[in-house]
Amino acid sequence: MMTGVQSIQSLTAGTSGTGTAIATQESRQIGWVLEGAGTVTGGVVKIEAARTETYSGTWFELDSIDFSVTALTNAVYLGNYPNPIGGFVRVRISSAITGGGTVAGYVQKLVG
Repeated sequence: MMTGVQSIQSLTAGTSGTGTAIATQESRQIGWVLEGAGTVTGGVVKIEAARTETYSGTWFELDSIDFSVTALTNAVYLGNYPNPIGGFVRVRISSAITGGGTVAGYVQKLVG
């Protein structure tokens, strides 16, 4: 088993959409990185978790970032969840990104 921090892209840079669910079963801690490219002055991104990657109900919200409150212009936003999730984590744009820029999202797993 690999140890250390693994950073996996969930959400490709964009203004809308749902990222790929990242398996976190062997992780001791979960983190996330959102990268703003260009001017991002609005929109909401959620970090969500569920037991399976195909879960069709409402995913559990780990974090919600409203860029109308805190702009993400050519900047990075970091967050973490200090406990094991035991399932899957994804990055989802729940309200369209505005301002002309894009947001990409990564899930970081502390393993080992």
